[in-house]
Amino acid sequence: MKSKNAVLVGALMGAMLATPVLAATGEACLQHNRIWGWRALDERTLVATDQFQHRFTIHLQGGCVGLTDGASQLVFRTWQNLSCVGSGDLIGVRSPGVGFVTCSIADVQPGAPAAAPH
Repeated sequence: MKSKNAVLVGALMGAMLATPVLAATGEACLQHNRIWGWRALDERTLVATDQFQHRFTIHLQGGCVGLTDGASQLVFRTWQNLSCVGSGDLIGVRSPGVGFVTCSIADVQPGAPAAAPH
């Protein structure tokens, strides 16, 4: 019985270690390695979706040239790590006609931004 409990405790500890702890401020965590898709709302705002279909709004510092081009590609240099995407992280955008541009993240918020009133 002790070995079964040890295996169960070990599995639970492993799951806890593989899942990043959310910040004390209650921020949601968009992990680099779990980004499934994204779309640009404008040159300063991205909406990303993770593998669990959670949506996040990513605000960029300044504009990111080429971000809104439908053929652009988003490049994180840390795709393989388990940390949360956050303020100060750099992303790259590769788009036709512009080339590669590096942009800095200002913040990441859970959910998609509210629709603008008409």
